[in-house]
Amino acid sequence: MASRLGADLYLAWRALVVHPLRQLLDRGPRGKERFLGNYGPEGLVPTSPEDKAMLAAAGRCISCGLCDELDGQLGRIARGEYQGASVLPRQYARSTVELRWAAPAIEPIDPEAYRAGEAVCPTRVPLVALARWLQERLERIDAGAEDEW
Repeated sequence: MASRLGADLYLAWRALVVHPLRQLLDRGPRGKERFLGNYGPEGLVPTSPEDKAMLAAAGRCISCGLCDELDGQLGRIARGEYQGASVLPRQYARSTVELRWAAPAIEPIDPEAYRAGEAVCPTRVPLVALARWLQERLERIDAGAEDEW
């Protein structure tokens, strides 16, 4: 019983005195600035509603490979860096942490080259918009900031 009372008093002390004092005296960055300071170097930036919509669209990919058959960029970008249009929703869109490593494949992409692959996609993955979004997301990650939450 005494140890429980001691624990409750300790928690009350922390909640009523220590925590409010710490908040008063802490003048460090807050909110978005603190988030970017902690996670920006790792390639993690805040996810906007547009980002969530693109991630959901990319998640519709069933890896059928039809878009790869119509991908005219396969010869333009080194094969070790780029394996076809299906790599956009299956790999590049899934993790912003890994997006920096995919930069040699994402930067030279011509989004308009995905129109034919997008037209045959059975799940209607928006490859053109996805390619543009990935290029824009990579720029935001490189900048280390994001304009909107």
